[in-house]
Amino acid sequence: MMRRISQAHSMKGTVACLKITLEDSEPPIWRRIEVKATTTLKTLHPIIQAVMGWEHDHLFHYKIGGYSADGGRVSLADLAEAGYKRFCYFYDMGDSWEHELHIEKLWPADPGALYPRYIDGAGRCPPKGGGGVPGLSFDEKAIDEDQIRKDLTKIAKRGQQNPLQ
Repeated sequence: MMRRISQAHSMKGTVACLKITLEDSEPPIWRRIEVKATTTLKTLHPIIQAVMGWEHDHLFHYKIGGYSADGGRVSLADLAEAGYKRFCYFYDMGDSWEHELHIEKLWPADPGALYPRYIDGAGRCPPKGGGGVPGLSFDEKAIDEDQIRKDLTKIAKRGQQNPLQ
């Protein structure tokens, strides 16, 4: 699919600021998170599920530079090093929820922080079985940031997101 970047190992101890936006939502539904740069797309899937409020009930895949991927071993560091700062995440092929993922920046991890870490966001995700974006009315109800933080803390405490790994 894409070439592996040999320098990705040098990204240990690096954090990626990632913005996730549900495409075509009006007003925009989005989240900004920090994850370690070595996070693979496969590992990123449950993180996206937690911050967007999805329930892990459907298939997913990524689209990167015209190629489809299910995650595997490709990391955010690999994508950034290869110049892929924007890519798509598709969830629930029936409703076709398309998300744009944007690696906004990379910087050294805070050794005292747990990752992934929720930064901010707007808009509650649409209801399950909503039929997709066309014809769905969105509202600006508050998102449950406390629940997002709890879910991300559970993921971080599993040891998957130690910033120095």
